[in-house]
Amino acid sequence: MISERVDLALDSDQLEKVALNIARTVHTAVMEGGDGTRKLADLLHGTWLGHPLHSVLTDVVVGAWTIGAFFDLISIFNKSRQAITVADALIMVGNYAALPTILSGLTDFSTIPEEAANIALTHAAANNIGFALQVASARARSRGDRERALSLSGIAFVFLMTGAYLGGHLSYAKKVGVKHTEEVTEPQEWLPALDATKIREREPRRVEVAGQPVLLYRQGNQIQAIGAVCPHAGGPLEQGKFSNGCVQCPWHDSVFALADGRVVHGPSTYAVTNYETRIRDGMVEVRVAPPR
Repeated sequence: MISERVDLALDSDQLEKVALNIARTVHTAVMEGGDGTRKLADLLHGTWLGHPLHSVLTDVVVGAWTIGAFFDLISIFNKSRQAITVADALIMVGNYAALPTILSGLTDFSTIPEEAANIALTHAAANNIGFALQVASARARSRGDRERALSLSGIAFVFLMTGAYLGGHLSYAKKVGVKHTEEVTEPQEWLPALDATKIREREPRRVEVAGQPVLLYRQGNQIQAIGAVCPHAGGPLEQGKFSNGCVQCPWHDSVFALADGRVVHGPSTYAVTNYETRIRDGMVEVRVAPPR
């Protein structure tokens, strides 16, 4: 019920247009910026981590600012110099950690699913206002203006908790950053997937094996097989672009190696299932490849 109210409150055509324009502008810059830009985006997405980097960094920021607020409260009641020192240090830790967090969030936002764009933009706005207020608070702390510093941090905390709530809504209700494919462990034994004569050279084919969508791709006498659904947002990989032994998702341009399903480029931080293949009695047979 709360989730539905959030969606309705943020359901604005104009807001969605702004959000998508920002996202597409950043994504275009990444795609056209060359290999170095793409690798930087991969770093910020968390492809090397096997998990979205933004959520890890967010925990550092929110944790530092929240504990800092706790020590601010202590300092109000007992005027402890130690509490003031700890609070000020934690606010600064949160401020410095917020910089890479904002960059990783912007990188993830560049490939946001359309249905979540409004909420993601509001989430970003709330967090950035909170960050600006915390920076102003840090300056007031350095000048010894304790009353102003605490007031700014208090207002910042309201924005940050709003942003945190919306971040949770994005993850749990909109499934942003969540793996959109199941963990596949079957079949362990060889199962027929397709008549070998029905797949031509450099032709992608989507088939179902053991209840799972599988992408087959033929290059010469070799037929490769990986999961057919992009883990980032559920894109159909058989409709993607194929080159250099890889497939690029048609939705948000994640790139996967056809040889083993590993992530070559984000935004996906999750690999797709890797299958072994063989041709037996005129049929292409597949089974899940053992973990390496």
